[in-house]
Amino acid sequence: MLLASLLACGEVAAGPDPPPLTAGLDAVVASLEPLPQPAGAALPEPEPVAMPPPAQVTPQTVLLGNEAPLTARWRTGLELVSPAGDFLLRIGGRVQADASGFTAGPGPNQPPAEGGLNPPLAGAVNMRRGRVRAEGRMYEFYEFAAEYDFVNQLNAWNEVYPQATNAGPLVAVKDLYLQVRDLPLLGTVRIGNQKDSYGLEHLTDSRWLDFMERSFSMDAFVGPFNDGYLPGVQISDSAADGRVAWYLGEFANVTNPFGFSASSGGSVTVGRLVVLPVYEDEGRRLLHLGLAGRTMQPQRRQLGYDFATGESFGPTVPAVRFRSRGSVRNGPPGPLNSIYADSGLLIGDWQNMLGLELAASRGPFSVQGEYFGSWLYDARTPSLAADGFENGPANAGLQPPPGTPLGTVFYQGGYLEALWFLTGETRTYLLDGSRFGRPIPRSNFYCVRDDQRRRVAVSEGAWQAGVRYNYLCLSDGEVNGGVLNGMTLGLTWLLNPQARLYFNYDVTARDFVNLAGDGGSGTIHAFGTRLAFDF
Repeated sequence: MLLASLLACGEVAAGPDPPPLTAGLDAVVASLEPLPQPAGAALPEPEPVAMPPPAQVTPQTVLLGNEAPLTARWRTGLELVSPAGDFLLRIGGRVQADASGFTAGPGPNQPPAEGGLNPPLAGAVNMRRGRVRAEGRMYEFYEFAAEYDFVNQLNAWNEVYPQATNAGPLVAVKDLYLQVRDLPLLGTVRIGNQKDSYGLEHLTDSRWLDFMERSFSMDAFVGPFNDGYLPGVQISDSAADGRVAWYLGEFANVTNPFGFSASSGGSVTVGRLVVLPVYEDEGRRLLHLGLAGRTMQPQRRQLGYDFATGESFGPTVPAVRFRSRGSVRNGPPGPLNSIYADSGLLIGDWQNMLGLELAASRGPFSVQGEYFGSWLYDARTPSLAADGFENGPANAGLQPPPGTPLGTVFYQGGYLEALWFLTGETRTYLLDGSRFGRPIPRSNFYCVRDDQRRRVAVSEGAWQAGVRYNYLCLSDGEVNGGVLNGMTLGLTWLLNPQARLYFNYDVTARDFVNLAGDGGSGTIHAFGTRLAFDF
């Protein structure tokens, strides 16, 4: 009964369905009035929501020329470098120690006054080079170099004579310049004591020469009495990623290794053009073609010489002397070396020079050659009456009588060499300067042993074999300073990129008659070794 009453009370009378729950909300929304808009204005389109970009590392901003600390590192020498590389300082040097021995026929061994070598041949042990160097960069575009040689030069007082008159060595100036890079139209401008751009082997650094000495032409034409360094200004630039390069400079005609001239006149204009028709695999395969030229006034100097005081005297005249030492040296590289060929002193109004360059590399094989020609215009032999000096039999080849006009005197020389890395390396080529650079062995020389002194690991370093034909002709008509034909065999052991041992054998045929008519012709044999390292 109770359950039936509850069910009866729960019944609801039937009626219409109730309105949906959203009806009231729709009515409220419909009653809202839109905000007033300016005339002609439209509601803006909703902007899409952009997804945030992936997280990136923001590069550090570096102000060039700031005072950031320098970091020390070793890269074939000690370097201090700023984080951006706009400041760089390299400090180092080079050491070269030579030993040499000679044999010769009767002609070269005669006394100097009878056509023999002056000074006479003698085996020697000597320091060939001993230099300290600082170079670097500042404010990104400025570069500098300062290098001095402490064992290379003797004071001969007067460059006319092939002998020294007092002790040495004296500190000689090498690179001593400041240059600015990336200038509009000019490219790079270098001012100071430097190598002028004449001769490929001349521009190749002495730290990685392929033979102990450069060719005869280096002495006779390229760097007589000054080791190839001249004070002046030079501009250079390149195109086609360095495969075309040009160089132009104006220098003082200095005939000493100290970067100064006490004589008037002697301006030298030098130009060089280099083209690389082939340059592949960073120079492992290349063809180098170069053309260089010089035009100059011979240095004006006093020719008279007092052996007691070392002082010059007499009238000042434009004069030049052509001579060459051998491919193996027997003393400090000044005038104490034996002179193989010697024109004696010649008077001339103007001098032009031409240089041709050829080099090719293909892997471990390479060839290189150069030709040099020199024209001395309005030349004549000096006379005691007009110039205060006459050539003598001890320092000059056969010539006409003193004061004889000679017209144009033409001398020439050149070399051709072939090189082979027996261990597979390749010569390094530097686009900056259009020259060869430091070769890098595939592995350094080392020998490792265990506790029982048994050899467990050896690396041979790098070995390079080479042969060079060397030619110089200082004879033209009646002016005969001698003709040299030389052949050099070389073997170079690269212990690591900065240390090497040279072994050179040279044979030179000398054709020479001195001023007195005495014959000094004959064959000269030389063997030389060198320990060279730089740091």
